[in-house]
Amino acid sequence: MLLASASLFLSADKEQWVPDSLSQKARRDYDDRAADRIDAWRDMMHRTANESEQEKLAEVNRFFNKYIRFQSDEQHWGKVDYWASPYESLASDGGDCEDYVIAKYYSLRQLGVDTQKLRITYVKAIRLNQAHMVLTYFPQPDSIPLVLDNLTRAIRPADERTDLDPVYSFNGEGMWLEKMKGQGILLGNPNKLDLWTDLRIRMHELGMDL
Repeated sequence: MLLASASLFLSADKEQWVPDSLSQKARRDYDDRAADRIDAWRDMMHRTANESEQEKLAEVNRFFNKYIRFQSDEQHWGKVDYWASPYESLASDGGDCEDYVIAKYYSLRQLGVDTQKLRITYVKAIRLNQAHMVLTYFPQPDSIPLVLDNLTRAIRPADERTDLDPVYSFNGEGMWLEKMKGQGILLGNPNKLDLWTDLRIRMHELGMDL
């Protein structure tokens, strides 16, 4: 009985990662293909739940690089800058660099990766000569992080990404002047970022807290 109860609890908990209602909402707001993308997200989360942390990184990175079609905020949302929820990016079939990162960050946290290991990191993409965003993963606090990036399928250590110049990073617990190695210099509370606060409110309304 205890094992059965634990199994039912785990199953119910997993459903909160990508609520069933989001698939129905995507069908209403967009079309059947939008609902299929949300269902694929839920399936990926269930399939990956018991894998190693490295496997979770690889699968989440692969999934969103495949399922989000790159479009600028001006093209897609008619705004200069908009941080979309994972639901919005998948259902609307588009997003830019920060939308890939937000979707990966949320999914990995829900899969049990410690928030302290994850940073949403602003960089300058040197070859493109433009601002860019990646997700960095720190296996240990002072280790060189791994970089999850929509520009490449490969997850590589930051010291191998000489095409990226780090600026600052943040997660749900803080902001740092970024070095892409170690903890960096603590700057303060990420809720000072208006776009982050607005995103958290919209995600809470969907039943998906960052």
